[in-house]
Amino acid sequence: MILILLALMPLRVPVCAVMGLSAVAGLLMLDMPVSTLVRYMATDVRSVPLLAIPFFILAGNLMNHFDMTRRIFDFLSALVGYFSGGLAQAAVLTTLVFGGISGSALATIAGIGVITIHAMRKAGYRPEFSAALVVSGSLMDPLIPPSIMFILYAVQMNVSIADLFVAGIVPGVLLAVLLMLNNAVLSRTGIEKFPPPERPSVDRLWRSFVAAFPALLTPIVILRSMTTGLVTPTEASVLAVLYTLLLGVLHREITLKRLVAAFDDSVRATALIMFLTALGSVMGFVMTSERTAETIAHWMVSFTDSKYLVLALVVLALLALGVFLEAVPVLLISIPLFGPLVVGYGVDPVHFGVVLTFAILLGIIHPPIGLGIFAVCAITRLPMGPVVRATLLFYPVLLICLLLITFIPSLSTWLPTVLMTK
Repeated sequence: MILILLALMPLRVPVCAVMGLSAVAGLLMLDMPVSTLVRYMATDVRSVPLLAIPFFILAGNLMNHFDMTRRIFDFLSALVGYFSGGLAQAAVLTTLVFGGISGSALATIAGIGVITIHAMRKAGYRPEFSAALVVSGSLMDPLIPPSIMFILYAVQMNVSIADLFVAGIVPGVLLAVLLMLNNAVLSRTGIEKFPPPERPSVDRLWRSFVAAFPALLTPIVILRSMTTGLVTPTEASVLAVLYTLLLGVLHREITLKRLVAAFDDSVRATALIMFLTALGSVMGFVMTSERTAETIAHWMVSFTDSKYLVLALVVLALLALGVFLEAVPVLLISIPLFGPLVVGYGVDPVHFGVVLTFAILLGIIHPPIGLGIFAVCAITRLPMGPVVRATLLFYPVLLICLLLITFIPSLSTWLPTVLMTK
């Protein structure tokens, strides 16, 4: 099954077809009827935790269509506008806040990309740099709760979704800090020419704060309700939708056209994720039956017993897979393949979930797949070449963040032990 998967990936066969054909081939090799494919696909998506995915996606889309994203960006640009590269820093902060609502990198690019890139271009920033900054910043969103990839990982690995949500906060904030430091270095050294800062008036700062404050509370409402044990992650996703609808009513942004558009976008995104999840469950069953993880473990034991070396090798494999496949398929393939392996070496499954997610996410910023690059170029109508070159300015920061998250487990494991009520 793995050989078929590896053979089809470079041929640019559609992801669903690659996973489906590989799963069918695996079942045939196990002398199992093809009907097993349908049974596992139908059974494994009947999971209450997976219900959080469509609701969190819907909450993010409602925020976009109700113009809440613009209110958040206006306030943050006024807050840090007096710094050199103020709009660039505001773009990072807006991405961080929006990550606490959408939980998806591509949703963030679509949601805030048009607003931030247009504002930065108007202020005098290079459009390619602005696009590269938005794509790089979007990588923090699947680390900040609520995260769609964390939900998929938690269900497959049987770990607490709430623990994973909290575990991603420190790494997500760390990435935001590193990106802002990178912007400051680029400005100070003159590598990237930034326009002079504009000092906002106190009146503008106050008005933008009042307009954005209810939307800024959304991530706090979601996270606080879970960490106190008031609601489960699935219930928190419904709460996020209800709160967003309330904001739409308060700001008088709700229209039938916007609701239909938000629901349409959410249904399409959810259908794709759930279909891939169903196929991934079949592949996981085949890998477990073939004892693929155990085979890899025996091979690795022959030359190392260091969990950090094993973790480093797994990260390299994830980076390689990200060259050929989208993030969600890589996640669903990697969990049954590498999850039992690294846990067997003593790696905390919550820590590995954060490492796995971020390593896979790096695939959206480089060709040939590079869905993040494709998305930002589509909404800005910029050529891909200059945007790809501009992302090189952020590669060192992203790799530093990956190394820190991988080899300092406490960045992921400390906060859940502090915040989560037992």
